Amino acid sequence: MESLRPNPFQPRRSFEPAALQELSDSIRRHGMMHPIVVRRSGERFEIISGERRWRASQLIGLERVPVSIRESVDDREMLELALVENLQRRDLNPIERAAGFRSMCDHLGLTQEQVAERVGLQRSTVTNHLRLLELPKKVQDALVADLIQMGHARALLGVSDPREQVAFMETAVRDALSVRQVEERVRAAGAAGSKSARAQTGTGAEPSWAGALARRLSETLGTKVRVTTLDGERSQILIDCFSHQELNRIADAVAPKPVL
Repeated sequence: MESLRPNPFQPRRSFEPAALQELSDSIRRHGMMHPIVVRRSGERFEIISGERRWRASQLIGLERVPVSIRESVDDREMLELALVENLQRRDLNPIERAAGFRSMCDHLGLTQEQVAERVGLQRSTVTNHLRLLELPKKVQDALVADLIQMGHARALLGVSDPREQVAFMETAVRDALSVRQVEERVRAAGAAGSKSARAQTGTGAEPSWAGALARRLSETLGTKVRVTTLDGERSQILIDCFSHQELNRIADAVAPKPVL
């Protein structure tokens, strides 16, 4: 047990104590049904998959556990194995899953379509999770803490101001609002904001094609995209990037480097 160390690419950010205790009780009664998969790292071993079993075994004081050693596994392969194994589980929270999908895009250079294929999900599922990372940390934390559902979080993506997103979240938690109620309040606030903007500028709302194009680009690039019309026939596209890695990934998607 002392020779093992956690996976540095582990997408899981938290391990629920009650679930770990339940798993440790099962291991005490029945033993470990599947070995922990590891790779060599100097004189020790890094866990590729099975970190929950390792942690649960520590709770009951086991000194030895069965392992399966994978030879010649580099960091890239280890990352992919760990992410795919964990993302196929159902007990990850939405933010952990979103962070895992983002890691596969950024570190493995995969498109959303390729990520979906690797983990056996619909592309829309991957896209919807990735958009959660655009929300303020307070909203993400509320989702992790199970104070709101993923439906609430997705509804808040319709609000552009991060402060308003937090305010909507706090209201939803305080008043125990359903997903439908949050969606209705977000729509009402958006309609009021558009009416106010039109009154101040004397212009209408963005045409429907701009919204449709923004959604299509968002799904393709895996990040928030805004399309706004300027004077005459000119338009402007704004693409959100949250890291240099994401910027490079989007640049490669928009303007792939030629193969020499």
